[in-house]
Amino acid sequence: MSSDDFASLLPMPASRIRAIDLRIQCGANLAKHWRRLRRYGQAAHLENPSVVESFRVYPPSSEWCDAMLRPFDLGVFGPERRKKVLISSGEIHLCPSATVGNCHYAMNPSCKPDSLQDMVLLFETKGGWNKHSGPELFTFDNHDPKGGCVLLNDGTVKFIRTAEQLRRLRWK
Repeated sequence: MSSDDFASLLPMPASRIRAIDLRIQCGANLAKHWRRLRRYGQAAHLENPSVVESFRVYPPSSEWCDAMLRPFDLGVFGPERRKKVLISSGEIHLCPSATVGNCHYAMNPSCKPDSLQDMVLLFETKGGWNKHSGPELFTFDNHDPKGGCVLLNDGTVKFIRTAEQLRRLRWK
């Protein structure tokens, strides 16, 4: 057995395990967003079928975070209080590896429910609320080692490590 073979048998450092766990949680948050975005269209259609003809609709990208919180609005909290309660309880808008901000994801305004399955829908960014744009907002800084998660229109989550991988993604 070579020394390289032996090294692969050693336990992984706790810090590395923690980093992987945080990346998995971040990806799971994006997957939860995908399910909520799909349900958003169903709810919009049921609330107003004459305006929303299809179940396949996403909220306007300029208010997508707010739209994801609306199901929690039972008339008990105002919008600001509701946001604080949900964020403080570990709401899915947060990447667990990031340190600052009330939402670490942004929406690609070019992505629609009927867009190609491999188009970027949501992606990691620096903290902000209702952020929406393209790859210029993507951040590699939320994770160690560097990289960030993207959610594709079919619900697939990918971890992007390089600018080249980011460029190869479908944004329009």
